[in-house]
Amino acid sequence: MKLTKEQKDELAQKLTNPWARVDLICDGYTVTLSVRRYKALSYRVITYVNGQLNHEWISSKQSFPEQKFLRKEVKSLVSAAERKKAEKEFGKRWVAKDPFWSGKVTFFNSDWLSGKTAINHLCKVCESVQVAPDTSEELAA
Repeated sequence: MKLTKEQKDELAQKLTNPWARVDLICDGYTVTLSVRRYKALSYRVITYVNGQLNHEWISSKQSFPEQKFLRKEVKSLVSAAERKKAEKEFGKRWVAKDPFWSGKVTFFNSDWLSGKTAINHLCKVCESVQVAPDTSEELAA
């Protein structure tokens, strides 16, 4: 079961406020999206899986099932300007074959620019996404 458009919009609206938090159940995991301060006057939505953020998940050297909830980022080892300079100096064919000049590094980030992008990503990669039952109401009763 996936979230409806209305539920997505409501959750994304909730995540526009600083320190807001949304709990979801995605494929049996409890995924918490929490707005946290990133830099001065800047906030990001941070993803926690089962209440934790393990820094081992960031590296792509090992595979973890929790990585699917995070934002995948692929970067070149060398900037485009440096690569162009090398192509002029050594030739395009040589640069394309060299692992340093054509290499890329993959890693997984836990932060998102907005709640909408985080929720859309979760709906895309998960078979089932549901809003977790609110435990604060049970504690108050």
